[in-house]
Amino acid sequence: MHPKKHNFSIGPIAGYDYDIKGPTYGGGLMYEFRPFKNVGFTAGFNYEQTRKDFTESSLGDETLRHEVYALHVGARYYIGDFYLGGALGAGHDRGTFRQEDGVTRSGGSVYSLYKSIGAGYQIPLRNQDAIEIEAGTFGTSNSMKVGGTVRYKFRR
Repeated sequence: MHPKKHNFSIGPIAGYDYDIKGPTYGGGLMYEFRPFKNVGFTAGFNYEQTRKDFTESSLGDETLRHEVYALHVGARYYIGDFYLGGALGAGHDRGTFRQEDGVTRSGGSVYSLYKSIGAGYQIPLRNQDAIEIEAGTFGTSNSMKVGGTVRYKFRR
């Protein structure tokens, strides 16, 4: 059976931020156009957030909240239900620091290259949709992460 050409998927993201050295979480949306059995092209949007507590910084105890918003395009190569994929795009990094007393200050904001590479597996469902499980590395030049996602893929 030839796979459906147009697919939309949504799901959570979780991982570990190499640069900030803390857990990250978020979510993503993806559209896939799959004109061939073994090749698909993707476009997506991700939101990722990492929080880390800093004790005894120069301004006292504070919490960093680092957010990444990313738009990206990429491709996948399928081998049965397994796939390898990669994507490039634009990422927007934004940081804020919240001090013990509730005062919030900006940690800066910058646009940078977003990139991801990973491998995944699709579990077909009875209704012809699928559950995707993917692991890899993703992020911007300022904030690379290792982690994974589980997405519900609507095949239409």
